[in-house]
Amino acid sequence: MNISHKLSWFAVALLFATTLTLEAGDQIQVYTVPKEHTDIPVNAAPISWTLPEGWKQKEPDGVRIGSFAIHGENGGDAEVAITSFPGAVGTELDNVNRWRRELSLEPVGPDSLVSEPVTVDSSQGKLFDIEGASARTVVAMISRNGSSWFIKLRGDTPGVAAAKPVFLDFLKSIRFGSGASAPAVSDPHAGLALQGASNPHEGLTPPGSSGDMPKWNVPAQWSETEPSSSMILKSFSVSSDSGAKANVTVSFLMGEGGGLLMNVNRWRGQLGQPPIDENQLASEASILPTVAGKATVAEITGTDARTGQPARILVAIVPNGDKTWFYKLMGDSKTVEAQKNSFVEFVKTVQYP
Repeated sequence: MNISHKLSWFAVALLFATTLTLEAGDQIQVYTVPKEHTDIPVNAAPISWTLPEGWKQKEPDGVRIGSFAIHGENGGDAEVAITSFPGAVGTELDNVNRWRRELSLEPVGPDSLVSEPVTVDSSQGKLFDIEGASARTVVAMISRNGSSWFIKLRGDTPGVAAAKPVFLDFLKSIRFGSGASAPAVSDPHAGLALQGASNPHEGLTPPGSSGDMPKWNVPAQWSETEPSSSMILKSFSVSSDSGAKANVTVSFLMGEGGGLLMNVNRWRGQLGQPPIDENQLASEASILPTVAGKATVAEITGTDARTGQPARILVAIVPNGDKTWFYKLMGDSKTVEAQKNSFVEFVKTVQYP
């Protein structure tokens, strides 16, 4: 299928592998990059905070920079998550309606947006408080130095009500490192809110085994590599005659995977491209017939945030059952162009369990 006309894309956004250190006496939490990830361009301490009494620090899950569990005295439970990524993440309305969907609420229009001002380390932002039938979400949204930061409190209604005053104090304790820009990594879903299990692939047969894994025809010139993130099921590498490289990754998320426009603008921002609106999205998307049904294909040319070099990305998004599958070809522009037909044929052959 000819897909040479300009498209938007859906692909890689952001988070980074981190380790946690605790400064003696003051419970200041600081994230640093471990030695095995020193190739990732990230500040040594992009954010720090004072850990409230009673909050339990959880291990980062590949999506969240910070994650905390809160157990209320009266049985009300809640959790706090900190995420960040380059550029804008959809519109304010996009995000509010995404959080409303998580609470099984109907979307609202722009006239119904309700927020209050919030300040986090001298950066002005907005605080949203959304209540569903039995759960509630409170989110502080801050833009800082070209990056979007989200600090989110979510849980059952009593748990969030009890935790909100402490949460507001927690926001006051946050300090950003120099620049506090969002780091760039190869996680295709970084920044997306993954509700429920901390592992978005929970229940899927591990990569490399049979059963729940799809079947596909891998081009002969692709070499399988070790996935760089727990979010990636399969990873392949391909080189051009000049030695330039590109990578192919296969991953999925439950449900719609965060929404089309939000993902497009988030990933466009990471490659230095301006956001687009719904009308532009509709005119730039391409449909690719596959064995499993229609895939949405997107393509973008920009600058790789990790290397500062020109790059190109081709992504195919395939809804199947209760999952959305993401196939991404990324790397040197000429190598991506040379592999486009092989990539498209690969996506077309995938058979799902």
